Amino acid sequence: MKDQRQSYEKSSLSASKSHANDGLPLLLRCPSCGGDGRLMVAHTALGHVHARCLGAEDAPACTAEQLALHFAGAEVVDQFLLRVDDVELLRTKLQEAVDVARVQLEEEAARVEVETGSEKRQERRSAIDRLIEYARADFELFHTPEGTAYLRTTDGLCYRLASAQGRSLLARAFYAREGKGASSSAISEALPTLEAVARFDGPCHPVSVRVAREGDRIYLDLGDETARAAEIDAEGWRLRPIAELPVRFERPPGTRPLPEPVRGGDWNVLRELLNTDRAGFILATAWLVGTLAVLPAYPVLVLTGPQGSGKSTACRLLASLIDPRQAPLNAAPRELRDLAIYAQNAYVVVLDNVSSLPVWLSDSLCRLATGSGFRTRRLYTDSDEVVFEAVRPIVANGIPDFVRQPDLADRTLPVRLQLMPPERRRTAEEVEAAFREAAPGLLGLLLDAVSTGLRRKAEVQPASLPRMADFATFVLAAAEALPFTEEEFLEACGAGQAELAASLLEDSFAEALLSFAEAVETWEGMASELLEAMLQRGQHERPPRGWPKTAQSVGSTLARLEPVMLQVGVKLERVRAGKARTRLIRIQKVANQTSALSALSANGKNGSKQQNLADSAAPAGGQVADDLFNSCPPVVRHRSPEISQNRPFSKGRTTADEADNLFETFWDGAGAGVADRTETAEGDNDGWWDPFEDDEDEAPF
Repeated sequence: MKDQRQSYEKSSLSASKSHANDGLPLLLRCPSCGGDGRLMVAHTALGHVHARCLGAEDAPACTAEQLALHFAGAEVVDQFLLRVDDVELLRTKLQEAVDVARVQLEEEAARVEVETGSEKRQERRSAIDRLIEYARADFELFHTPEGTAYLRTTDGLCYRLASAQGRSLLARAFYAREGKGASSSAISEALPTLEAVARFDGPCHPVSVRVAREGDRIYLDLGDETARAAEIDAEGWRLRPIAELPVRFERPPGTRPLPEPVRGGDWNVLRELLNTDRAGFILATAWLVGTLAVLPAYPVLVLTGPQGSGKSTACRLLASLIDPRQAPLNAAPRELRDLAIYAQNAYVVVLDNVSSLPVWLSDSLCRLATGSGFRTRRLYTDSDEVVFEAVRPIVANGIPDFVRQPDLADRTLPVRLQLMPPERRRTAEEVEAAFREAAPGLLGLLLDAVSTGLRRKAEVQPASLPRMADFATFVLAAAEALPFTEEEFLEACGAGQAELAASLLEDSFAEALLSFAEAVETWEGMASELLEAMLQRGQHERPPRGWPKTAQSVGSTLARLEPVMLQVGVKLERVRAGKARTRLIRIQKVANQTSALSALSANGKNGSKQQNLADSAAPAGGQVADDLFNSCPPVVRHRSPEISQNRPFSKGRTTADEADNLFETFWDGAGAGVADRTETAEGDNDGWWDPFEDDEDEAPF
């Protein structure tokens, strides 16, 4: 039967080739078997049409008698061959059979497509649900006081949920359970649910970068794969797993590990690595101790010196002892957002090769050193805000004296590096090798000093406080473990401030103002009148280069010069003329104001060094040095249980009880430090700083 079928197929196919143009198809669906059977159709030489069922692979062919039932006037030729004379009828029947089969195929294809799509959607939804389940099982979801969602791993490290690191952890959790990857869309769709769980169901914890404080204990994240941190308290220091600590750390991209600290280091190694004099070494070492103390405000360490004095190397080494990072040296940011993002992802802010500081950047560094925030609109939203808040230690270097604003100078520790003699020059590889060898011991010495400061902080009560009062108090408390005495620290601070004050008075306008005040001794009038009087005395037709050109600019400049001028005996103040709203500027020649910093209170308690340093605290550097920190009004006698806090943007002092309210002061543009002298929106033309003024010194935001 099979051979007969194949023989007929060949003969029919051969016969159909000569009639390829008659319009009849060669193979059609068989109307009798209705399955996958095919009907062979061919013309004969007499004009008849022969049809034969070929059957299917798993079904026999239909007989001629079965086929005849579907065609009128059909004649059975043999068991399987059928002859049909009515060609049109055959065409119609076959077309109907083809249409029915096509409809059935389309319905079946549609049904399969719907079922397949539903299965895919179900599988995708199931993957999102499983991802959420895995995330809640493997991580702790929580949020910060600012509302940022985090996940915490079993080793205690924290990651922002929406960051690239957080997404990678979610993908790894999915792969660890199922052995296959989670799609990017599944992770993106799972994130909103996980963020909601973290914000509304998870606990609230602050997250720190590198250094954190809890009560009287300070923690330093080593940043290594062992996920350990150094715990420092009044009894000493030890290494503990981060997962056991009461604080939470995150490691932003670029974080590098610290060496494991050891005891028995040598301060002389650090002295040899820094190409400066003893005063510069004292200030740099004090700055390192202050950065680990987790203070409400930090001084700005500024390294200056000629080309080839090792400024960049010193910056990198000092920052690497606290917060080593990939690409540690950075250029000065071009806008406030860049500075805020940098400070959010690094604990120590390093600015390399600074030639000059625009006013907005100088003010921003002041706020960053004392603690402040920056608000901006969240991308792709209309009213949502994102808040950057930080207080960070800062170290910067440059060839010229780029600190030209008194408010930043008041927060600065200046270190002058010396030109490296040829016989002391070493290759970068030699310096790095020496630092790697000494770093564990140096870090151990710093931890010992911080522990000493925590133990003795209640014993040290200065009779007067500088601008960076918390920093100075803590360094004095830690002095027993440092390579210098309290007197040496105070003298180094005084000499540095004297140098900065002298450099600020080298400004052409400041020199002219000082000369004018000494000539007139007492003067009172409008800012515009002061500018005109100074121009006449100097025989200038117009303000020289570097002078303020408008009355408003004169007022802003006077506000910034007020502390410096007071040190040299020129008092600047604003007074109201009778009942008028206009205020006048008064210039008076007074005695030099002194406010020498005293290390101890009258009881003289200082551990093993029981002596009162008030009489020996006068810093070196001449008369200007005697006026150390005179911009700070009287001393704070009250001491709260916590270290006292400086009030940002004002000249007053406050205690730690008020500190929390002060951290909500935001980046508010040029004029920081004179916020208590703002002018109204209408303006009274008294020349004092006006936040609505479009001045050349206005911050670019």
